[in-house]
Amino acid sequence: MKKILLILLAISISSFSLFSLSQNVRISLLTQEPGDELYAYFGHTAIRVKDDSLYIDQVYNYGTFDFSTPNFYSRFVKGDLDYCLSIDDFEYFVYSSQLTHRKIYEQELYLTYEEKYNLVMLLEKCYNSPARYYRYDFLKNNCATKIRDVIKEATNNRIKFIDAKQSGDTFRQLLKPYLVKNYWINFGINFIMGMETDKYAATDEYMFLPFYIQDYFENSNYASKSELLLDAEQERQTKFNFEYILPWIIVLIICLLSIWRKTQKLIFYIFCTLFSLLGLLILSLGIYSLHPSLGANMNILWTIPALLILVVRHEKIGKYVRYVYAIIILLLFINWFWLPQELSPTFIPWMVCMLFLLIVDLKLFEKIKCCNKISSK
Repeated sequence: MKKILLILLAISISSFSLFSLSQNVRISLLTQEPGDELYAYFGHTAIRVKDDSLYIDQVYNYGTFDFSTPNFYSRFVKGDLDYCLSIDDFEYFVYSSQLTHRKIYEQELYLTYEEKYNLVMLLEKCYNSPARYYRYDFLKNNCATKIRDVIKEATNNRIKFIDAKQSGDTFRQLLKPYLVKNYWINFGINFIMGMETDKYAATDEYMFLPFYIQDYFENSNYASKSELLLDAEQERQTKFNFEYILPWIIVLIICLLSIWRKTQKLIFYIFCTLFSLLGLLILSLGIYSLHPSLGANMNILWTIPALLILVVRHEKIGKYVRYVYAIIILLLFINWFWLPQELSPTFIPWMVCMLFLLIVDLKLFEKIKCCNKISSK
């Protein structure tokens, strides 16, 4: 019984020391720059609580997930993977940034003592309850939006993120600067995200990306200017990005092989198979995933028709399917800037390639003598 009382006393003392913050406590926003790993592509946001008189220096982080979770990747894709709030020592936060070569910026928040106390209480209450775990949504409920919301609540809406100056961009447009450095990730993310991503973001919804929370405080009277705490970024050599040329080289080789009669059918059906698999992928994501951003995807228009070519074996009907498919791709190009879903330029090489293969398969080049000579060899 004495042991139990001592344990309870120790817990109450530790809780008292945490919530009895001194008047000199500092609350600041920490912003990590984007990293090279996909989960770090868009940066990260956390809250730092520093009270030297109580030897407190810890970081509240809503971006924690557990790779050991059973069926981690399938649950992530489905949208029923929970993220959680964690508390780390500041030194560990810095150390992890050093390992991943990411800069850290800090902005001290200009809050009243009551607001600081409220913020810490909200974070602690969340950490010590089931609310610590939350259903992750890339666009609407992530590590950055959680920080935005808890600051808003702690200040009783004195800090209004809706007053930010940004406006007029869709979620997809906001993602563009982060994706451009890697062609294949750029292609993949734009391919699987549907029309939900093309909705215009409200002013405070910009803050699903950590940079926009940092920028909001940078241009307000609610925080100090950004201070660079850690510069662990590796020196990068400026070089030509070959990744955006490679798809065109691959397409050129495929097109050359397709006009050679011996490989013409093989190349065509291999390409149709790949397109069919891509179409089935986004179709299954739209049905299986709980992420709203993965539904209603127009990319199905230029991928699923390839499946019909593989399935329909009737010669005459198959020919009509090919003509319709070619017309669909042409219409997508003609209406590129007026579609309800923005199509990524990373799709162009593959759409051009499929259109070329369809034209070859329909023998529309036979009237051109030079092409006829090449295909007969």
